[in-house]
Order: sequence, then structure tokens, then C-alpha cells
Amino acid sequence: MKILAVATDNFEFYYDIVKELKQRNIPFVSLSPQDTIPDNVGVVLTSVHEKPIVEYDNVIGVDKDVRMGIRIALNALSGKSTYQRLVVGIDPGFRPGVALIGDGKLLETAYAESPEAVRALVQRYVDGYDFHRMIVRIGHGDKTNRNRTLNSLSGMALRIEIVNEEYTTKHGESPDLEAARKIALSEGDMACGPHQVKATEGEQKEMQRRSRLQSNGEITISKKLARKVVEGKLKLGEAIKKQREGENQ
Repeated sequence: MKILAVATDNFEFYYDIVKELKQRNIPFVSLSPQDTIPDNVGVVLTSVHEKPIVEYDNVIGVDKDVRMGIRIALNALSGKSTYQRLVVGIDPGFRPGVALIGDGKLLETAYAESPEAVRALVQRYVDGYDFHRMIVRIGHGDKTNRNRTLNSLSGMALRIEIVNEEYTTKHGESPDLEAARKIALSEGDMACGPHQVKATEGEQKEMQRRSRLQSNGEITISKKLARKVVEGKLKLGEAIKKQREGENQ
């Protein structure tokens, strides 16, 4: 089986590429751009500036978007240029876990920085892959963050489904990503919006607890600020700053 090679003398580029490859458990070999390419290598990843140095037919020059470069390389390695169906699975949460399945195979996993950030992640999948159909599936739990995510996806020309998470028990080192994979592989019901976002008392208290953790015990944000953070109207760091400066509105 052919594998990827990372050929670079750029330490920062190497770190970014290898971090992403290891997160996905993708086998690779490390080389310098001047090295002879081993027989078991099918595609070489290098920086766009070092690409002219690498003497090989199948070389991918990566600029700033490391994930896009890896997508292109993996597609070239598998010989698969177009997918019949891509499915995005989302485990809703403050930092949603996201998994991408292509024709039944796990292609990518990632954490979105917020429910609203899921939209940009899905858009990168739309832009980065050739496919005939894409479906987005989100778990039914964590209603507030689920609805924030659903509202963020509003207007995208994709089928969006809500999946019962009852059988997506979380295990392993990355339970949210595993749950997202299982959600992607489970059929759901069509999601119809807009979806109401209203913070519960428990969610507000949890956000107050997070504010103490993030501020090293110095600040506990007010319930009003906590509600705004839970509902996606304010970032936690911004709420802590407002609390510190005496702005509680």
C-alpha cells in the first residue's frame, strides 16, 4: 500500500502537517526535499516554496491551508476524485465534534471552536471535495448548542437532519469525534428552522463555572452575561472582560 511522504526543511510547516496527519492516524514518512523518494510513497506533501526542489511526479505543494493540502493528497493517493455522497456528522456542544464520511469512509474529524464555527467547517468541505450529494446530520442532544449550530447552517443548500443520539455512547480518547462519526452513519429526520435558542438555568451556571476556570478563579460572570455566552451572543473571553470592567448588561 502506498503512503504519504512529507518532504520539507521548514520546521513550522512540518509541525503543522505532521500534527494534522497524526490526529487522523495517517501513516507517512519524513524526508528532506532533496531526498530520493522511497518506492512505497505514492504522494509527496511539501511547502509550495519547496515544491520545485522535489524530484517526483506526484507532488502536492501546500500553502497556508494545511487541511486542504492533505485533502488533495489523500484524494490523489486513493485515486478517488469524486464522491457520490459526503455526510457530515456533528456532535453538538460548546465545541462541537465534527466528522466527515465519504462513501462510507471516514475522511476527516475536527473540533469547531463554537456552534457557529461549524458553518465555516462545512463550507470548507463543500469547497475542498468533489461530490454529488452532501448531507449534514446533527445529534438531537444539547438543545441549545444544537439549535445554535442549526441556525448557523441556515441558507446552505444541503439536506440537514437531526439524529437520535441514544445509540451514540461516547468512548475513547476523543469521544465527541467518535460520537460525530456515529451520528454521520445514522439516518435522521429533516431539520426545519428557525430553531429557538434559550439558555437554561443549568447552562448559565455551567458558563459561570467556566468563567472562573478561564480567569484562574478571579472572575465569575453574571447570569446575564452567562446567558449571552450560552446563546452565542457573546464570547466567554468578552464576557469575562465585561465583568472585570463592571459591564454586566
